[in-house]
Amino acid sequence: MKKLIEQGVYRVVDNPFEEQAGIELLEGEYKGLVYQYNKVQLIDGEPQLNFDRVIRRLPEGVEKSEESIQELLNNSELKSLMGDILVELLEEQVKNEQRNSKSTDKET
Repeated sequence: MKKLIEQGVYRVVDNPFEEQAGIELLEGEYKGLVYQYNKVQLIDGEPQLNFDRVIRRLPEGVEKSEESIQELLNNSELKSLMGDILVELLEEQVKNEQRNSKSTDKET
């Protein structure tokens, strides 16, 4: 199964004013939305993640207002997509760390 990033669902974007990169959604109803993950927690004993996120740019065609931001943050479909992206990013990070660990082990 192709990853969401390979399907063109999102891309990682740098923000020169923030240390942490953001995620830009590239298609569908949320096209143009940019957000960042804040606090991420694994729930002990459960296959579940809790995460906070900050909207950095609203989707194309959405008028900027506090109500619009709250609607996006409370949207269960969008939160599910963000969760899937987060899992994909975490899996990639683990793979990279394992690769780096193996290459470091070979050098020593």
